[in-house]
Amino acid sequence: MKTTISISGSSSNVNSEWGEYIRTSIDVLDAAYHTAHRFPGGVPALAGRMGIVPGVLQNKVNASNTSHHLTLREAMAMQEITGDVAILHAMADALGYVCVRGTPANPENLQALHWQMVSAYADLGHSIVDAISAGAVSRNAMRRCEAMAAELSSAINAVLGSLRARMPSPPKGSEK
Repeated sequence: MKTTISISGSSSNVNSEWGEYIRTSIDVLDAAYHTAHRFPGGVPALAGRMGIVPGVLQNKVNASNTSHHLTLREAMAMQEITGDVAILHAMADALGYVCVRGTPANPENLQALHWQMVSAYADLGHSIVDAISAGAVSRNAMRRCEAMAAELSSAINAVLGSLRARMPSPPKGSEK
């Protein structure tokens, strides 16, 4: 089960796995800025890994700069290099979606995947109970429920993927 910390009187909840996504809604330009600046060594180190001049990357992640713009390929490269997918989550959130990781952590151990799915279901249940126990459902409580639902969906897909991998291959000529 994942650990969730709620601080009374605070507008933010921090979940050990979902981090920034649960805490606040963040603009995609702000997400790009923070992704670049949180990288060890900051913008200069990230720019070097991306093959971009540091000043140019600094301008591209500066929301106030109107002459330089981060391309989609550069945004992908930033996320791949940093491992920080805040830009992806910001885009999804702005469009009303939630991101779900598509790759199971351990596709070989079906029993472990099953129990992860059960745990994800329990986490969703807890987040729903927490959300409705306060009366009106807050934006943070709704985000937490959405995140836990996405985790459950991912866990279900991991179990199905593992089951599918265990199916025998059909004989040639009978694929339909």
